[in-house]
Amino acid sequence: MKFLCNNCKQIIELNKVKFTHSLRESRLVCKDAVCCDDYMNQIITDEYEGMPEIKRNEEHCKSSNYVKGLMKGE
Repeated sequence: MKFLCNNCKQIIELNKVKFTHSLRESRLVCKDAVCCDDYMNQIITDEYEGMPEIKRNEEHCKSSNYVKGLMKGE
């Protein structure tokens, strides 16, 4: 992921990122992306896919008994 500093316009690229909620910023920030004593903003690129979407295509996951068992905690 790429990050941009609002002050000096420096761009850095990080491979492993972990976002945490910042009470001061009231948003999700990456603690490793800091420049000019401020958190950098993420640059959304074509390779960014966002949150993954999980699709269940196994037959046993589609049956109503399986879903009822999940609801009961079994």
